[in-house]
Amino acid sequence: MPSLGTLLAASSLALAISGCGEPHRAAAQQYIALAQGVLIAKGVCSSSADCQRKELLFWEGGEVNLWVVSWGGAYVNLYATQDPALVDAIVEKFKEVHARQPTPQVTLTVFSSTHSQSKVQFRKVVLK
Repeated sequence: MPSLGTLLAASSLALAISGCGEPHRAAAQQYIALAQGVLIAKGVCSSSADCQRKELLFWEGGEVNLWVVSWGGAYVNLYATQDPALVDAIVEKFKEVHARQPTPQVTLTVFSSTHSQSKVQFRKVVLK
């Protein structure tokens, strides 16, 4: 028979997992669309399909809830750039939307490496 500690640990894990998922999917996709718009306007991609083909943007809309504590939000990862002006333009677009819709928290992580390479972080911006 399992010990009380084992049962408590299993219950805690089950509760934690039940709070996972992608509750911020729509927000993350909205921010991806904004980032794609900037990439297209700056000539990095010719279209959304081109951005996808180049594997420049990826998103996640996760959150974990443990009773009264939760963390997560909309996450956008941009790959293969070291252009501060490009990143600033994306951040400005994100800030415009985030000012009107302050939840969820949005994290933009920019990597100088491509998506298929080892991750080399260039910049990280968190909008709370």
